[in-house]
Amino acid sequence: MSVENFLTNKVVVIIDNDPVCDAVLAEFLSYAGAEVMQTDSGEEGLDLVEQHDVTLIICGLNLLDIPAVPLVKQLHASTIQTPIIALTDTHDVNLIAAVMRSGVYDVILKPLTDVSALKKLLIEAIYPDMFSSNVDESDKLQEEWNHLVSYPEESLALLRNLQPPAHLKVAGCHVGYRQLNTSDNNGLIIDIAELSDHEFGFYIFDAEWVGEYGAVAALLFRAFFNDLLKKQIAAHPDNLPALTSVLHDLQLLLKKSGLHGEYPLVIGYFNRLRGHLLIVNSGLSCVIHHDQQHTSLIKNMALGRYFHDSAQEQRILLNSGECEVWNGPRKLWLRFH
Repeated sequence: MSVENFLTNKVVVIIDNDPVCDAVLAEFLSYAGAEVMQTDSGEEGLDLVEQHDVTLIICGLNLLDIPAVPLVKQLHASTIQTPIIALTDTHDVNLIAAVMRSGVYDVILKPLTDVSALKKLLIEAIYPDMFSSNVDESDKLQEEWNHLVSYPEESLALLRNLQPPAHLKVAGCHVGYRQLNTSDNNGLIIDIAELSDHEFGFYIFDAEWVGEYGAVAALLFRAFFNDLLKKQIAAHPDNLPALTSVLHDLQLLLKKSGLHGEYPLVIGYFNRLRGHLLIVNSGLSCVIHHDQQHTSLIKNMALGRYFHDSAQEQRILLNSGECEVWNGPRKLWLRFH
């Protein structure tokens, strides 16, 4: 492969309604060797992605039939391994941020005047291994964690800003949580992530119990949890993901990052279409309330120093429920329906 024909035997789908820009883009992609498919309809774009082995998706943000964020989420759910590049002429920071959170690789602003920058972005998206080194990434990650460990107050401040809203709609469910704490503690850390239009994952973590490394560990969980869970979903498309494998991967991340101690954590996954809640407990007290039943989870060993792979995953059939999680005076209720 040469730089000139870096898209040979690749299929690129353009979903956009800007005829002039799209014609220029299609010509550039074809010259680079790609088979280009075009549509100005989000629905037709979804069909093309499902019907073909697509290498890259370029998606406009001002289509008439589907709003930008829902479309990107559907595209990302349909082909989680395929990079999506958003194409827009807006400078709306809130929209761009929402689209980035929905799963796009990057955003290109119109007009497309910098061909070399466009080519570089496309090559990076399609051939990520050419531009990354595991050693370099590991060194960079270690450097960042070392800084956060040295300045825990920065980690804690960042962590507080990243907490999800107390009430939100995610994956077609109404989800809410509330903390029940004394005035002298900050409570449990929670993160909730939409994985598709019918799946979401979450974790609940006692960063305060850990001490000086708690906030740093919580940031690490936040950075990697979603991707680890998505990989499990992609690896088992016809089955439910293995949360114990996610827990094992998080344990390895703690070890590689040099974080010692014990890290009490509950992780969960809910599939609205199947009516399945998967949950695994590693060091917290946890009860699931559902259908007038109360399921207590075994308080397995916390992640960290003494963790081993004996954590048990609980599978519960339900359409709505409440997770009651606590550790000493810190308690959190998570409700969804």
